[in-house]
Amino acid sequence: MEKTLKKLAKVIDRMMDHVDLYGGPSIVSDDNLEHYLDPVFYLIFCAETAGGLSKLKDKAFVTEIYTEFLPQELPYNLRYIPFAKSVMEDFYYCLYKEKHITKAQYLEMAFIFAEKQTTFFARMTIPQFWSEEKQDEMMARIMEEEPEEHDLLPIDDPRIAAVSKKVVPFPNQKTVFDEEDDQPAAYQIRIDLEGYRPPIWRRLVIPAGISYEQLHLLIQIAFEWMNEHLYLFFAGQKSFGVGISAASEKATIDQDFQECKSLTYIYDMGADWTHKIKIEKILKKEDITVPYYPVCIKAVGDSPVEDMFEDLREPLDREILNEQLADYWETGELF
Repeated sequence: MEKTLKKLAKVIDRMMDHVDLYGGPSIVSDDNLEHYLDPVFYLIFCAETAGGLSKLKDKAFVTEIYTEFLPQELPYNLRYIPFAKSVMEDFYYCLYKEKHITKAQYLEMAFIFAEKQTTFFARMTIPQFWSEEKQDEMMARIMEEEPEEHDLLPIDDPRIAAVSKKVVPFPNQKTVFDEEDDQPAAYQIRIDLEGYRPPIWRRLVIPAGISYEQLHLLIQIAFEWMNEHLYLFFAGQKSFGVGISAASEKATIDQDFQECKSLTYIYDMGADWTHKIKIEKILKKEDITVPYYPVCIKAVGDSPVEDMFEDLREPLDREILNEQLADYWETGELF
């Protein structure tokens, strides 16, 4: 491994220069930057083991590492997953700039990372796909942290445990939803845009019974996104979005909101804006103190301007935000 890294020292140095120049992901400190790079080191190690660095140019080999071996074998901080694809792309871009591969080969690999991104994200976050060794390592890391600090959430859905023995043994507590109770009227949720200090988040009350497509549009309004890119929801082992397991315009949020403690929403499969949706309260009719249309009851931090290379912000006006939420709910039109 040491010999391999020496051969690629200029490539890694160029990657570090890139991180220094553009700031890198704000959640990565100097002390743990090497862990952020673990997917690259793992790919290099696998290439050397499989016959040499020429394997880095083999599309089938890289695809298998990206979608199979890396998610199954590599313990990895889940906060870094939105950036894991980016670091792989940066690695190949720097290989190209150091003349180890051609521009065509770089573009081929970039296409693989984009095309297989949903598979990679899903398998990196589903314990059922992990090897026993990775499960043990991930659990050890979680046990060293305070419960509110770790990213891997309990699997509350009993159907998941029934179909696979590969489940990390989290304590399974009773969910706040009881099927014998009255159906919920609304949900109070907190949505955090990950990777920012100070934090950027919104607390919304949203009606029950809406689709994932409607939830997507509410998040677009809340964070002042432009609805010009693909998106993806992860709820337990299920995913919703365009071209994946379930169509978001038909799937409703209620079962997942009643059984999961949190969900993940990713917008723009290039910028990978990752949002953690925490279900704070399940509200009955008697609990509703705000109108039945969506309302933002608290907003912290100005959202970044979409599709900009610099970190530009637009001032937040919660009153205007709530007017836009109400207009969308009444008309069904986003803008």
